[in-house]
Amino acid sequence: MRVIHDLAHPGQRATQLLVLLPPAKARLEDLIEQGFVAAVRARQLPLDIALAEVGYQQVMAQSVASDLRRQLIAPAKALGYTGIWLAGISLGGFNALDYAASHADDLTGIKLIAPYPGTADILNELAAAGGPEAWARDPDGSRADERRWWHWLWRESQRGEAGLPIWLGLGRADRFARGQDMLATLTPDARLRRIDGDHSWPVWQTLWQHWLDDGPFATRAMERTP
Repeated sequence: MRVIHDLAHPGQRATQLLVLLPPAKARLEDLIEQGFVAAVRARQLPLDIALAEVGYQQVMAQSVASDLRRQLIAPAKALGYTGIWLAGISLGGFNALDYAASHADDLTGIKLIAPYPGTADILNELAAAGGPEAWARDPDGSRADERRWWHWLWRESQRGEAGLPIWLGLGRADRFARGQDMLATLTPDARLRRIDGDHSWPVWQTLWQHWLDDGPFATRAMERTP
């Protein structure tokens, strides 16, 4: 797994690590060129950053969580990071949910920016059941593919403040709005932000900046540790 590291203070590790997963067909360098790292640095947040590349082959093999944990998250914990934040854009948001469903205890919180909500057949299944909450209550439901993290997300929503903090940012004209609206039903209003715009870099940049300014780092609310 290719990773680009950016330390808050060169030569010195911070206590918190922010891992960012890119959208489909994007290079790690695109995240830099689009200003995601610069936005963190401009705010002088005490966060080290790791940009992690996840390929289609890993997604199709359903090895994203195991690969990410073995190659990045576990080594980061061994280095002494006391807080690990996981963020993802589009397909990166899908992969962040996949990781959290398996290894939530590794994480301090997650940020989903315009997440890809999964395939149409599964979204149809959720809709036919009356929405993700009604669907997830079925004890005999499948736990295969992304159904696993839909079940996990519903369980976390039932835990309230005891659950893993999850922030969700959406564009109102996003082409994946149907499934994203389902995700929004499982997200506390205080951690949900919608803005005008579609599924594109300018919208993602704005949602990232809002989170940095108004989310957990605005008040240094980084006390939850794995």
